[in-house]
Amino acid sequence: MIRTRETQEAREAAALAPYATRSAEAGPREHPEPEDGYRTPFQRDRDRILHAAAFRSLQHKTQVFVVHEGDHYRTRLTHTLEVAQIARSIAAYLGANADLAEAVALAHDLGHAPFGHAGEDELTTCLGRHGLPGFDHNYQSLRIVTKLERRDAGYPGLNLCFATREGIARHETAYDRPAEVEAYRVSPQPGVEAQIANVADPLAYVTHDLEDALRVGTFFDEGDLRGLSIGFLDEALAAADAEAGAARGQGLTIAQGRAVRHHALHRRCLNRLIRDLLEDTQRRLDALGGAGGAGGEPDARAVRSAAAPVVGFSSATGEQVQRLRRFLHQRVYKHPIVLNMCTKGRRLLRALFEHFVLNPDHLPRSAQPWDGAPPPPEVSARAPAVSDFLASLTDRRLMDLYRSLFEPYERTLSSLE
Repeated sequence: MIRTRETQEAREAAALAPYATRSAEAGPREHPEPEDGYRTPFQRDRDRILHAAAFRSLQHKTQVFVVHEGDHYRTRLTHTLEVAQIARSIAAYLGANADLAEAVALAHDLGHAPFGHAGEDELTTCLGRHGLPGFDHNYQSLRIVTKLERRDAGYPGLNLCFATREGIARHETAYDRPAEVEAYRVSPQPGVEAQIANVADPLAYVTHDLEDALRVGTFFDEGDLRGLSIGFLDEALAAADAEAGAARGQGLTIAQGRAVRHHALHRRCLNRLIRDLLEDTQRRLDALGGAGGAGGEPDARAVRSAAAPVVGFSSATGEQVQRLRRFLHQRVYKHPIVLNMCTKGRRLLRALFEHFVLNPDHLPRSAQPWDGAPPPPEVSARAPAVSDFLASLTDRRLMDLYRSLFEPYERTLSSLE
């Protein structure tokens, strides 16, 4: 039997936990439109995000290492896919709405500039020179789904449900500040699915950045990790030792054996952290139990009204995750190799920003919001459009554009399509 939208929503009502966000609670879209016959509102939101141009651009945007440094390091797209997979799994384990958690996770980095956080910092500096607020990739993600993407002749943006937009607006990690949009602060905490996406993000990057850095081999080795005395990491290292030992004698090359160890370490860290997350989240839910939910489980209002998020690690594991994050920050993100990559990216962004601010007619027609009229005479009035255009570019596209504008023998005919 075909599962229609009504069938799926009835299954949600029966199967999801009391604190989960059901499709009936998705909230309005900014522009009214009829419901789909087969997909729930959150499934439609997920699909719209997947088909967005900004989502496709993530495949050539930096996570840690610039995309042309190697084929198998994470990009912003593969990071996003890992966050979405982790968020969906956690939501399923907790009885939350996996479609909503996945949609928020898929959209959480849409607003990232090329060259990662270094690109964001440079755009902030460039905008600041003209007296404008800095660039915020969280807020840019929200602007993309509400204003900048154009998928329908009748309205800008992707026309997502309120609950999905709220999750994007309230994305918060050590590297992410929630967008300052009061319309989405409808409760002290966001819904449980947005909280899941908030935790899935650092859970993904701490573990996969560790694996990528080990693959490079320049920043640290496993001996350095053993000296950190981080409990979940020590457990994962011991398990990786056992798996590598079992693989001996199976004809693996040295490189294959190393890859097996690195994959085992990543997988074991991820499994251990998710287990801790689920156990401590359950403890918090139990503490909120009876606040209007059935069977001792809190309802969505209790979760949203809590003094702190209910989804998270235990205090001991959370502190260990922060220690590993600080180690990666010191040994990888601030390593001269990575800083040199970042500096090159910032230099390109700076040059292109000033060129287009001074020559706004050189922007692609699709990036000129003045739409055929003369550009604003004030430089500060042109700068936001320039920032939006440059933020939308991939690392590769930005480098190609730089060459076409500043190197005399480069072709320019197709550089500003």
